[in-house]
This record gives sequence, C-alpha cells and structure tokens, in this order.
Amino acid sequence: MKRTLIIALAAILTLCAVLTSCSGTKTDISTAKSLSDLTGTKIAAQAGTFHADALTQIKDVKSSTYPEFADLLTALKSGAIDGYIAEEPTALAVCLGDSTLDYIHLVNNSTGFTATDADTGIAIGLKKGSALTAQINSVLAEITTEQRQALMEQMVKLSNGQKIDELAIKSETPAETTGTLKVAMECAYEPFNWTDLNTASFGAVAIYGEGGAVKEGQFANGYDVQIAQYVANKLGLKLEIYAIGWDSLIPAVQSGTVDAIVAGMSPTADRAKEIDFTNVYYSSNLVVIYKK
Repeated sequence: MKRTLIIALAAILTLCAVLTSCSGTKTDISTAKSLSDLTGTKIAAQAGTFHADALTQIKDVKSSTYPEFADLLTALKSGAIDGYIAEEPTALAVCLGDSTLDYIHLVNNSTGFTATDADTGIAIGLKKGSALTAQINSVLAEITTEQRQALMEQMVKLSNGQKIDELAIKSETPAETTGTLKVAMECAYEPFNWTDLNTASFGAVAIYGEGGAVKEGQFANGYDVQIAQYVANKLGLKLEIYAIGWDSLIPAVQSGTVDAIVAGMSPTADRAKEIDFTNVYYSSNLVVIYKK
C-alpha cells in the first residue's frame, strides 16, 4: 500500500513538472542588452540573497525564488523560468560546464542592476566585536587584485574538472598551529564553494560535521575555500570547513558555532546589523543566466 502510494505521488509530481515546463511560452532573452529588455520575462533568484532583491529592479518581471542555487539551474533547464540572477564567476562556471547555457553580459549601474559595492562584493562575516576582523583584513590586504582574479579563473576551471598546477595565492601550512579557524559555507555554490565527493580536487580540504569529526569522503573546494585556507595559514590556525545552509550561516557565527562565514556573502547594510564584515575580497557584476 505504501509503495503504491509513493509510486502514485511520484507520477503526479512528474506530471506537474511536465505541465509546469510546458505551460506558457518560453521567452528568448539572449538578445537582451539591459534590464529594460527583460520586462515581462520569468526571472528567478535564490531566496534570502541580494539577487532576490535585485529582481524587483526588472519592470513587470514574473519573479520567483528558490531555496537552493542548484534548484535555479533545474528550473531553467525544465523551462519553468527564462533565466536566473547570479554573479559573473558563477555564470562562467555554469556555462563552461554546459554548452546549452549562456548569460547576459550586464554591467552594474550601467546596463544592469543598480548595486553598491557592498551589494556585489563578498566579504568574510564574523561575530560582532570579533578581534579576527582586523587580523583577517591585514591578511586580505596582502592579496593583489591580479591574484584574486587569477584565483577565480582557476576555480572556474577546477569546478569543471580542468587541471591546474598551482594556486594563484600560496601560503605555507604552519608547522604548529595556535588554534582553529572554523569556517562555514554552503559548499554548493560553484566556483565560490562546492563539495567534492570521494575524490578531492586540487587544493580541496576536508569537510567537518557535528562534534568536529571529518565527514568521510566529503571535501570542500572553491574560491572561498582557498581564501579561507590562505587566511588560516597566515594566522597560524588550523582550518575546519563546515557545510551549512544559507539561512543558517549568520546564526552559526552569532552563536559561536563557527568563527567565520566565507561563503560568497555580500556585506549588505541589513546583514551588517547582525554581524561584522571584513573588507571585500572579491567583486563582480550581476548577470542573468539563460538557456540557448
């Protein structure tokens, strides 16, 4: 009886997905040059991010949000949406791995979204009053703009299975550590952070779980991971990465469960009311990914 019910529910869900993808006509947005060209289209974003706020800047948009970034890609491929908002590095990684996808090249505050540096930059989040803020800022100041860009290009390639020989930023692992730097991220947002299963890609580090135990066969990699590793090494600390859902990142650092958030998070004014942020360690334009 239970098995029959499960099969029936699966059939209903499949039918609903088909009807959703087939309802309405998909709009070709490949020729869009500015936000005004996206009027009336179906554009989505990840819930709880500045991307979702940016949706309101598109006139008469048929907007929707999804809890996970991977859900946006699924919706796009099914035809449920015409496109979704992302940072340009994410678009580069997604499109490099799938030739059926491309993205609209917009420029913030010109042809694209109205955004401040805080909106489109990413910074490390810390508990209010943390002494780590100043220490990490000193480390970040050592990384040049050229190194940051080169590292991002490497992570785009690495997230698509391409090989690299060495990282654009390097720091020696301390022979002895004076403590631990517990860092939280989703581990599900390429090329900023992702999860390797069973086989670790170049530069990947272990993911930790409850009780501080390593999760067997799970490794984190990406731009955020390499920045976190660089900072930890420079501060003489052991790095521990924890995979935490987006909505739980800020509560985790507020409670002291982790020391820092290194997760492609923008230091927006609203978030700055809840936690402290370091200086920005990467900035990019917002774009819209679409299916060709």
